[in-house]
Amino acid sequence: MLRVVKRETGPVPALEPADEQALIARCRAHERAAHDEFYHRFRRQVAGNLYRVLGDRTDLEDLVQEVFVIAFRGLERFRGDARLSTWIYRICVNVALGKIRTRKRRPAAYGVADLDAAAIDPSLVERPETPERSLQRREDRERVYVALEQLAPKKRIVLYLHEIEGLDLKQIAYLVDSNAVTVRTRLFYARREFYKLLGAPPPSDDHTTEPA
Repeated sequence: MLRVVKRETGPVPALEPADEQALIARCRAHERAAHDEFYHRFRRQVAGNLYRVLGDRTDLEDLVQEVFVIAFRGLERFRGDARLSTWIYRICVNVALGKIRTRKRRPAAYGVADLDAAAIDPSLVERPETPERSLQRREDRERVYVALEQLAPKKRIVLYLHEIEGLDLKQIAYLVDSNAVTVRTRLFYARREFYKLLGAPPPSDDHTTEPA
């Protein structure tokens, strides 16, 4: 079921390490052109990450700007322990988590894949879905986000990162500033609760085991 909101296109190609360091150095030197390049290179990635984890466009532009404000302020302290794109992704996760925690009601979930679909992947135009299949996918996405919205924020984030983004426990631990054991525990209970909310058993390819 979670596959209905999986990323439909690949991530933005990463900068070469030398180019990445040069861009960071230029930003730290307060070069306006470097700030513009940084923003335009990562904006679509940031918006896509926020959109998929939240499931709607409510305040999306404000959240995108919040991510970049945090990023620009934090570049002075960026030590290069991870790739720049991964570090920005971590900021996205924290901003999205804050939004989930403060949201008072569930906004309508719609078109999660629309943000990075046909405009990027020509094959989606060449082989369009039937109206029936498109409607089914939208209904499935709605069910997914209705269930996700009922999970505790930390459970929702790890389930999203593992099942939708396909990240492993170590990657998720970095993004949520935790450890792999804690992530594994949250993931186990999040999956169990998610499928219970859907009234369905976990998929047969579920290899998540109960924490010791």
